[in-house]
Amino acid sequence: MSDSSDLIMKYQEQAINTMSRGELIIRLYDELIKNLKYASIFFKKKDTATAQKCTEKCRSILNYLIVILDRKYELSQTLERLYTYMVGQIIQVNVSGDASLLDKIVPKVEELRDTWVQAEKKLRSQPGEKAAGRKT
Repeated sequence: MSDSSDLIMKYQEQAINTMSRGELIIRLYDELIKNLKYASIFFKKKDTATAQKCTEKCRSILNYLIVILDRKYELSQTLERLYTYMVGQIIQVNVSGDASLLDKIVPKVEELRDTWVQAEKKLRSQPGEKAAGRKT
């Protein structure tokens, strides 16, 4: 079993190492959406411990997204405020157990994810740009 787990981890690591920055951000949004939805379900089932594990992952992702923002763009300030707001909502959910706050965040994150998907598609459709977005 250990050999199989090692192979899976190596495959996942290789997949991540060959992604463009846009693809990595999309992956982060996917994880964020998944954990927001799971946390909401667990809060509704009164499984607070499991829900809080999910919200902790969400907070980590959002904090990472804040850290990697390129401050030279005006949009970064808007994204930072949005991510900070989401972190605040998650903290409030952890205190109150009100899953509806998470349910309100999900569509915003899905919209951000969809925007990144469109940007990544546009970048890939430009001649000579396919390799430019890749990590080396």
